[in-house]
Amino acid sequence: MGIENVLDPFGVSAVKDYSKLIIELGLKPIDNDVLGRIKNPNKLLRRGIDFAHTDFDKFLDASERKEPLAIMSGIKPTNEFHLGSKMTAEKIIYFQKEFGAKVFYAIADLEGVVDNGLPLEEQLKTAVHNLADLLALGLDPKNAYIYRQSQEQRVMNLAYLFSRKTTTNHMKNLYGERPLGLYFAAFTQCGDMLLPQLPEFGGPKAVLVPVGADQCYHIFLCRDIIKRVTEFKFLPISAIYHKFFRALDGEGKMSKRSPMSMLTLNDTPELIRKKIMGALTGGRKTVEEQRKLGGMPEHSVVYELLYYHFIEDDKKVKQIYDDYKSGRMLDGEMKELTIGIVTKFIADHQKKKIKMIPLAEKILNGT
Repeated sequence: MGIENVLDPFGVSAVKDYSKLIIELGLKPIDNDVLGRIKNPNKLLRRGIDFAHTDFDKFLDASERKEPLAIMSGIKPTNEFHLGSKMTAEKIIYFQKEFGAKVFYAIADLEGVVDNGLPLEEQLKTAVHNLADLLALGLDPKNAYIYRQSQEQRVMNLAYLFSRKTTTNHMKNLYGERPLGLYFAAFTQCGDMLLPQLPEFGGPKAVLVPVGADQCYHIFLCRDIIKRVTEFKFLPISAIYHKFFRALDGEGKMSKRSPMSMLTLNDTPELIRKKIMGALTGGRKTVEEQRKLGGMPEHSVVYELLYYHFIEDDKKVKQIYDDYKSGRMLDGEMKELTIGIVTKFIADHQKKKIKMIPLAEKILNGT
């Protein structure tokens, strides 16, 4: 794929040209034709953060026909909810509320074993907090199926079936040379994505999987496997892909692998301030130069925090962009504004989360 765009679903990814990526991967852009079919698009769709799709139009077709819908996602319980986790969570909650889709949410603890070497019981403790975050953000558990991979035999049965349908060369072409455990983790994710279409969940239906661009190969594998599996009448899954939110230092995407480069929903006010004060801005070398030439919000991770995550009102975020671009707002003012907004959001969220922990424990312990 060249040096501009590097995608690794199990490691570090970077994208410099999303238009080129759409062409390279054979995706479709989320354009005005798509947006025009959605009554109340969320900010990720409106702002082009969700930038491409695979068969999202077919999911919309099924919605217009009033057919059953599912949205599938999950989390590897190896760390606290960070902003990437929040972004995906907000998407599945949006589709649950706006489209009535049933949410299928996997606690990907088997992947946590093979990729991170963490024992299942250690991951369970983290998973409770991850799920409490999801519930606090607004997920309705009454229209959701939430499970641990290690406890869902149907997913494992599917993974074993899929492994029989796929050659080692096919996996190498998709993922490169990997430990066999990661290949099987990919089969397990395919099991997760197709679980909603099993007979006990109502059979074939439109399933949407929202992912970052680096997870596209899991989507491709699943769609390819569907063609080879005759035991079920699976419909091809749909997917929407979001742009990466950059690490706070501007280097690569925000990742659990670099704790100080990311904001989590468990951060204290002091840590939030420290992280944002050290984040990359789009400022000039001097105050005088910025007043004269203006700032560069397109380079600023601090501005992106507001644009991607913390301001819903498009007019308000546009006003901040204009103030910074014109030089009316300086770096320090931008950071203080962002610190205030982020700190309030996370403080409010943490109060809601504490109340959700007992429910999260009940769901994951099956009691």
